[in-house]
Amino acid sequence: MSFYAYLEDFHEITVIIPHQMRRDPVTQFEAHGNDEEIPLEIASRQTLDGEDKYVLRYDSFIRLNKIYHIFDDQGNKTELYTGKIVRTELFDDLYYYDGPDLGHRYGDTSTTFKIWSPVAKYLKVELTTPDGEVNIYPMTYKKIGVWQITLDGDLDGYKYRFISYVNGKEHTFTDPYGIASTANGTHNYVVNPDKFVPFDHARPPFSGRMPDAILYEMSIRDLTSDPSIKATHPGTFHAACEEGLKTPAGNPAGFDYVKDLGVTHVQLLPVFDFEGVDETKPFESYNWGYNPAQYNVPEGSYATNPDDPYARINELRTLVDRYHGAGLRVVMDVVYNHVYNVKTFPFEKIIPGYAYRVDSQGILTNGSGCDSDLATERKMIRKFISDSVMYWTKTYKMDGFRFDLMGLIDMKTMNMIRQKLEVHRPDLILYGEGWNMPAPLPAQTLAHMYNKKVLYNIGFFNDRFREYVKGATFNPKHRGYALGELEHLAIIKLLILGSVKEKFLFRYPGQSINYVACHDNHTLHDKIKLALPDATFELRARAQQLATGMVLLAQGVPFIHMGQEFYRTKQGEENSYKSPDAINRIDWSLIDKHQTSIHQFKTLIKLRKSLTCLRLPTASAIKKNGFVSSSEHGTTVLEVCRDKSHTIVIFKPRSETETLSFDDPFTVLYSSASPESRQGIRTLKLDTVSVTVLVKSKKESEAHG
Repeated sequence: MSFYAYLEDFHEITVIIPHQMRRDPVTQFEAHGNDEEIPLEIASRQTLDGEDKYVLRYDSFIRLNKIYHIFDDQGNKTELYTGKIVRTELFDDLYYYDGPDLGHRYGDTSTTFKIWSPVAKYLKVELTTPDGEVNIYPMTYKKIGVWQITLDGDLDGYKYRFISYVNGKEHTFTDPYGIASTANGTHNYVVNPDKFVPFDHARPPFSGRMPDAILYEMSIRDLTSDPSIKATHPGTFHAACEEGLKTPAGNPAGFDYVKDLGVTHVQLLPVFDFEGVDETKPFESYNWGYNPAQYNVPEGSYATNPDDPYARINELRTLVDRYHGAGLRVVMDVVYNHVYNVKTFPFEKIIPGYAYRVDSQGILTNGSGCDSDLATERKMIRKFISDSVMYWTKTYKMDGFRFDLMGLIDMKTMNMIRQKLEVHRPDLILYGEGWNMPAPLPAQTLAHMYNKKVLYNIGFFNDRFREYVKGATFNPKHRGYALGELEHLAIIKLLILGSVKEKFLFRYPGQSINYVACHDNHTLHDKIKLALPDATFELRARAQQLATGMVLLAQGVPFIHMGQEFYRTKQGEENSYKSPDAINRIDWSLIDKHQTSIHQFKTLIKLRKSLTCLRLPTASAIKKNGFVSSSEHGTTVLEVCRDKSHTIVIFKPRSETETLSFDDPFTVLYSSASPESRQGIRTLKLDTVSVTVLVKSKKESEAHG
């Protein structure tokens, strides 16, 4: 039986000797490698259960890319493995590589491959020709941990992957910086960027101010999987931008439906390459996509041909371009807090022990629930994430990013990404889930919502808005304000004012992503049905319209889950991340049934866009111009006076009849309870759950005295 040796620091080695090998104390150790013999000082010996642990000191420089062996005083030897040294600050400083060229760089006469691994003893690239011939080429170690090779010839369409030798084993793995892939990610492809389809449309105009955004979350697959709309390639990038699709009753479906809503940004559930779906048989399984496999490769199950690298790339580029042409910006949902499988993802095969967080016992942490929390605080992981975000920004013209479990990512990483996006284009948006998640880092260093003071211009999903407006997410029967619960009126008032008044949650209204539903948990319709089991559909619909109206008209940033406007259901399924298409897909017959509700939704969007007072940019502007009151029946009234206008928004959660009076005459711009437009009113009778918007210019108010 052998023993084990690990390089823990630049001056420390740990040796583990099982008692099955020997029990007597070792008096001397040496390290041999790189034509050098290094004496090792025994700093301590500890007898553990079934083994002895030695801590050794050394005074030399061990080259991490060279093989060393540790010898004991009896001539027994073992290879020195990489240990905790990769998690030291000095390692990060010494081996940080800031070059922009990791991965492959194609040229029509040669292609260069580069990969970062300071601890690999050798690296090779395996190249497969289009005819299936396989050749393996050794790579050369360069400075700062980078291995590279340049191969002559036009390698467009060649498949490649890498072979490493680390910690006594040879590993085969794909390129973490790969941008094109075979079906199910067995190999990467060399691709020629000149073959990427060009963009015909510029990004639609957008101020860059978060409150001016109206976010609409949707899934590529869900959008067109319903067979009734007869998409050419259901559930794909191609179908998601296909024009001319119709509902059973002939209303616009798919892309034509979305582009007519008036939202400013569509947020796509993950479109990077993910696990959970066999790309060659995509409709045999389902997954939302939060299982990262290849961060810079488009998902193959969304391509018309997953084994064609250009199909993946060009079909996604075409989708973004067509949405831009329709006046819609595109936000990408990204998952940089964990990977799907530590054993299959390349990081451990390149530099074991570096990429993931571990606890004090060296066990992988599980803040994400996936046993693979990425150590975003390490310099080369931070660089990897930043490089990936900028790649999607530049190559696919993504207009923003929604970060899954952003609270697990360190603040330096998020602020660096924000700064790089600002330099590239100041009108790109960034937001994420700001939950304060368990991590082996000080809470003050993580990008959760309670560190909003040092995370400027990054938005956070406002879970308090969600919980108090619709009711508790994890208590389906609990009712929130929109369902008639009046217990927390004081909090509701603060939420309507962007969660910034009295420093309630945020510093700026643009940090508050207001929502009541998303892909997670029950749809809003299903939640309301569970919370109001005895209510009529009409009453539940009014509650849903109220909740959606509060999202769209409150100060902050509105976020809509696709289907909120037409009572989307997942048949009561609370967590549908791998449920079949019959549960997840958009049922386009609902659009035919609920045209009135959809029209009201569009009207509210138009109002938000036209009334700048509903999109105040700062807490001071809200404090100066906004005021919220409530009636004895729990109706809340938001008043905003700004830029010579006076706007009133009324949210009524109960059906008791009441009459509101105004000092000046107002015009009713919108009412979910009545389609009638009324002008010059001084009193308003309300007798049902509803949303009402009134406006009065200051000039007219003064004229009426």
